Amino acid sequence: MAQKQKCPEFENHERWLVSYADMVTMLFALFVVLYALKEGGAPAAKEPNKVLAASVADALNMPLPEIPVDRKTAPTQTGMGIFDHFKGDQIREPLSQKFPSSAMRAKVIEMEINRVRLLVEERLYGPNKYPEKGDKGFERVVSVQQTQNGFKLQLAARHFFDSGQYQLKREALKEMETVGQILMELGRPVVVEGHTDNVPASGQFSNWELSALRAASVAKYLIKTVGYPATKVAVAGYADLRPVAQNTSEAGRTMNRRIEIHVNYDQEATAPEGQ
Repeated sequence: MAQKQKCPEFENHERWLVSYADMVTMLFALFVVLYALKEGGAPAAKEPNKVLAASVADALNMPLPEIPVDRKTAPTQTGMGIFDHFKGDQIREPLSQKFPSSAMRAKVIEMEINRVRLLVEERLYGPNKYPEKGDKGFERVVSVQQTQNGFKLQLAARHFFDSGQYQLKREALKEMETVGQILMELGRPVVVEGHTDNVPASGQFSNWELSALRAASVAKYLIKTVGYPATKVAVAGYADLRPVAQNTSEAGRTMNRRIEIHVNYDQEATAPEGQ
């Protein structure tokens, strides 16, 4: 006698809907209760409703267990959530802080330009600022000039580099260190730019390479020797594309061979404390 075959059991793949429906029903019931508590009812029922509402509010706003202020110390205070009390290991300066006004911005720039000019004169030239009669005085190889976005220190390349070279001269390192210390006291981000004349470089580098390498050499010295924060230094090379004088004369070409250290003040810059 042949055995009867059992019908295959039906497998329900939507069993999760039962739990989901239960959760939705409970949420609906909760909101109905909360709505009823809010609306009140008969005058006699208002007082118990207030008590129940207060109990629910206390339960929903119950503080969490004590949470440490940071990861390195023991619990010290009660909080409402871990993100309110757990701190990172480092505190960074805000990236976007504005001057209170354009007038304050202009005042800060003018004050800092005058300060840098005074420091350059005192530390680089000293008593040679006003040469004696008949004496040409100390050659000015660093000048401070205002720009549209702030100001710049312009360095004569002939004094700091040999022709066609990008390494700083040994005899010019002291002056470069002085410039770096002045900028360190200011504490603002800087952009180091390299510039050349329009005469093709005679060495192994093109004017593009030479301008960029000289700017990088100055930036490296500021960071490695002076201790300027690397995050506040940027480098750019412009070859002969931004001349400050005509390249038709030797005097003009000499002026165009330069390093510029720009201190820019945009609307997001931060005014130093105490100024």
